[in-house]
Amino acid sequence: MPTTPRLSPPRPAAAALSLAWIDNQAIPVSGATLMLAALLILVAVAALALAWRLQRQAEKLRVAEAELAIQHAFSRDALDALPYPVLILGPDGSEAGLNDAARTHAVAADAMRAALRERPDGPWPAEIAYAEEGAERQALLWKQPVGSDDGVSRTLALMQDITAFRAAERMAQVTDRGLREAVQHVPVVVFNLLRDASGVRHVTFSAGDVRALFGLDAADLLGDGGVLQERPLKERIHPDDVDAFLRLIAPVGSDLAPRSLDFRAFGAEGLRWIHGMLAPRALPGGELRLAGYFIDTTELNARNEALRIARDVAERASKAKADFLATMSHEIRTPMNGVIGMLELLGRTPVNAEQRELLRAVEDSAGVLLQVLNDILDFSKLEAGDLRLDETAFDPRVLADNVASVMAARAQSKGLAIRLAVDATVAGTLRGDSVRLRQILLNLLSNAIKFTERGSVSMRMVVLSDDGARQQLRIAVTDTGIGIPKERQANLFSPFTQAEASTSRRYGGTGLGLAICRHLAQLMDGTIELSSEPGAGTTVVFDVRLPVERREASAPASLHGRHAVVRLSATEAASAVGEHLKSLGLTVELAPPGQPLREGMAASLLFVDPGDRDSETRLSSHVVAVTDDAVSSGVQHRDERTYLSANPLRWQAMVRACLTALELRDDEAYLPTSDLQDDEPPAGLTTASPRGLSTHRGCILVAEDHPVSQQLIRRQLAVLGLDCDIVDNGVDAFEALSGHDYALLLTDCNMPGMSGYELATAWRRHEVQGGAGSRLPIIAMTANALAGEALRVREAGMDDVLAKPLQLLPLSQKLGQWLPAANLAAPALGTDRQGSETHPLLPGMSGPEDSPALYSDMLLAFTSASHDDLAELRRSVAHRDPAAAALSLHRLLGALQLFSDGPVLSQGRQLLENLHGTSALDTLPRLAPFAEDVERLLTKLNRSPADQRAG
Repeated sequence: MPTTPRLSPPRPAAAALSLAWIDNQAIPVSGATLMLAALLILVAVAALALAWRLQRQAEKLRVAEAELAIQHAFSRDALDALPYPVLILGPDGSEAGLNDAARTHAVAADAMRAALRERPDGPWPAEIAYAEEGAERQALLWKQPVGSDDGVSRTLALMQDITAFRAAERMAQVTDRGLREAVQHVPVVVFNLLRDASGVRHVTFSAGDVRALFGLDAADLLGDGGVLQERPLKERIHPDDVDAFLRLIAPVGSDLAPRSLDFRAFGAEGLRWIHGMLAPRALPGGELRLAGYFIDTTELNARNEALRIARDVAERASKAKADFLATMSHEIRTPMNGVIGMLELLGRTPVNAEQRELLRAVEDSAGVLLQVLNDILDFSKLEAGDLRLDETAFDPRVLADNVASVMAARAQSKGLAIRLAVDATVAGTLRGDSVRLRQILLNLLSNAIKFTERGSVSMRMVVLSDDGARQQLRIAVTDTGIGIPKERQANLFSPFTQAEASTSRRYGGTGLGLAICRHLAQLMDGTIELSSEPGAGTTVVFDVRLPVERREASAPASLHGRHAVVRLSATEAASAVGEHLKSLGLTVELAPPGQPLREGMAASLLFVDPGDRDSETRLSSHVVAVTDDAVSSGVQHRDERTYLSANPLRWQAMVRACLTALELRDDEAYLPTSDLQDDEPPAGLTTASPRGLSTHRGCILVAEDHPVSQQLIRRQLAVLGLDCDIVDNGVDAFEALSGHDYALLLTDCNMPGMSGYELATAWRRHEVQGGAGSRLPIIAMTANALAGEALRVREAGMDDVLAKPLQLLPLSQKLGQWLPAANLAAPALGTDRQGSETHPLLPGMSGPEDSPALYSDMLLAFTSASHDDLAELRRSVAHRDPAAAALSLHRLLGALQLFSDGPVLSQGRQLLENLHGTSALDTLPRLAPFAEDVERLLTKLNRSPADQRAG
């Protein structure tokens, strides 16, 4: 039976599509209609999808175009940023573009185009040359095909300027050629080694005459790839130097310090000395580059060997000179010992005025001989560098006083005035080597007096600069003597040189004085200059910079604040007096005699010429007359008037004159001393020997080979109350000691047969072997003034040493130190002419005021010797040597007791006793503070008496 087809419900989409053109009534739809509708729907969907995709593609195209534009711009900018000209060529070779560098350098771009036309097929890169602005340029031209997105093949042409590179290359070639040519004519090899990571050494550069140094060609030392061959090189090195040479060129690890070696090698001309140097430098990757050279030093080594031999010869000659000086010192001082000692003994005998005058002449000649010897020894020490400065605090005014006092008698004996001036600005206490400063000034004054026949000699001390801690002093010594021509002045500071060949014959001297002064000045960082005119005199200027120890000059407080009027006709003397008064703390008014005194004028002190009696009636004050007469003490009181000598004007005399005129008698007073009587020798002569010497008892043995010295020592010992036996050699002395009980042995060091050193050593050995219950004191007599003598004496077994020429006072003191106490008679205190107690160890002298020149001379010698003893004492302490310390301390105390009897001396004696006992090592640390105490005492002794009493 026919069936009615079932229609499925319409799909929503189809239904929706039909709603627009059917109504709500059910209309029968055929299948074809439905198919058509479905087809239309599919077409619409496809159209929509296509439209969406087309839109996506269009967007991608726009992005791609934008990126392409960016890339194109970047490529263009990149080409323009290149500093080299670039041309872009099309497939047919035509130019498609260029960069900014090509546009800017049009000449270079034209050169590129021409080269591309000439050689279109290369090869590339190619070097071209062209001219630009009249100069030839070199360049490298590159041509490289490049692809493109459009499939069109293009080519880039680039040009790099290599003009500077080629110039550097040519310079390097010239340098290399020059280096190779140079080293071919010089026995040197220059090279570079490259040590790779595996340790193999490659020679990357080598130039020079390898055969001359090693007897091989360079090719003999190189393997494949320039590898250094050690075996043939080792065969050319001296066997003793092979190991050191291999260490030189071996891998150095992390040690990059330059290394050098002197070694021997067998070269073309035999065995040669070679100096090698290598400087390593680390490279990336563990490689190491060594740059170095080898140079033939055979001739240099030969010259060095010759120099070494010459040095040894010079050292032997220097030693021979030192030995010669020591011998000459002994040979000259030995007869000088007799001359000066005999003069001293003769001066103690009654002599008339004529005989005393002859004694003075002989003594002056002896002093000149001794000065010549001392100059030679000082110059030898300076040349050898053995002379050292010993700085202490000192008073420059007292120093000037002492120098002037020593030279005053000599100047006055020639009728010369001696002037002395010290500015008030000079500090009261400075620090320096006062002994050497005094030596310089004494030398300069001595020369000035020697070469001046009439007129005056002056010394002036001024301040050039002052920074608060140091003062630069200028000390000028001026004379009115013969003068020196300019052409001869430059050589005066050379040793053994004088202005004229006849100078030495006429005036004497060695020509060493100024040379020594310049050496000493240079040690002090100072200078000495000379200016002179023939017939007009000479001025020598000594500049030195010294630390300030104390600003104010030491002066009695009772003088501070007083007023003084200086009324002198001599301008120079008035100025010098005024400067001294200012240093004393007084206010000063200069009123020349031609200037009327103002109404109501008052002063504590008035300084006038001796003949000016009118001024003292117009001004109520204490008067001091300033005279040109020479006064030994500098101050004289007569006719109810105080006289102050300006010839020379000494600081200490000025202090005493002020205090005497003001009638001050407190602790700061300085009383005037009476003048030496007419029949007494001037101060400073050895004939004015101290009286009341200590006397001794007993018999001593003297070993001395010189007949004059034997006679002298016999007389000197007799004066001291001692008996003696004298032998002339060490062998007889040993026999005499063996058969007699002597209290002491006094022996010369240099005797024929057995010297004093050998005698002492032999006797000490005899005492030990024989079990002697006591130790014989042995004192050496030596004329050897060179350093180290005290140590040699001690090592020989001697206890002490006396320097020749022997004089009574040092001899008495040495004997007193070493003779048993029972053999020493205590000295009695004497009295001077004024009835005051004298110094117990300087009889006849109550102090430096009594005989300032003699005291100054003795103080100078004591200060110099004490500085040496203190230095030796400190060295002994540093080496923990009690015996050497005892010897130094003993020498020091022997001289110290001449000038001081205070706690320092007592402390020193106790220390000396301890050094000879069981606590010697424990005593050594106490010597350093004691040495400082002695330094302070030396400073005090070198100050003025006013400073000592005020201190």
